[in-house]
Amino acid sequence: MSPRDAEATKARILVAATSEFAEHGYSGGRVDRIAAAAKANKSMIYAYFGNKEQLFDAIIDAAVGDLHESVPFTPDDLPAFAGRLFDFLIAHPTEIRIDAWRRLERPTNTPLEREMFADKIARLDEVRGSSDAAISSADVLVRVLALAWAWVTVPQALGSLATGDVVAQRELVVQSVEAFCREMLTGA
Repeated sequence: MSPRDAEATKARILVAATSEFAEHGYSGGRVDRIAAAAKANKSMIYAYFGNKEQLFDAIIDAAVGDLHESVPFTPDDLPAFAGRLFDFLIAHPTEIRIDAWRRLERPTNTPLEREMFADKIARLDEVRGSSDAAISSADVLVRVLALAWAWVTVPQALGSLATGDVVAQRELVVQSVEAFCREMLTGA
């Protein structure tokens, strides 16, 4: 098999695995169905990814990498970052499902995730200029991410009572992060 064929097979497996895990979760996901959907031999999944757990981690890393590339972190403009993150989440419901299954079934993180969050925190520390602030940069990032994720993770019963206008939702996210940043900087 040529390197090109191997890469194409890996890509098909990742697409099939993403679909399988989004639909059935980690525990319900079946390697047999992934192999069939990818038109690949089941043994190739194990050869390329090791085992089901490592395949799931590869899916997480692919999603994290895609998010990282698609939504550049701007520590000097957290409201704009939150707005772009909200846009990405609205456009990528499969990633939200994968993340939900992972939180339920395998609440661990991959080395890539830890690295990317550590990088964001370090960059935010640089912009903020002080590591002895009342709110740590990690806590700032948690709050910004929570606000950006709010409409895609809120209980459905509550979401149905809130505005369904995605443009208004986005604006509320940006305004909330702006208010938080103002409060954090000025105490007002």
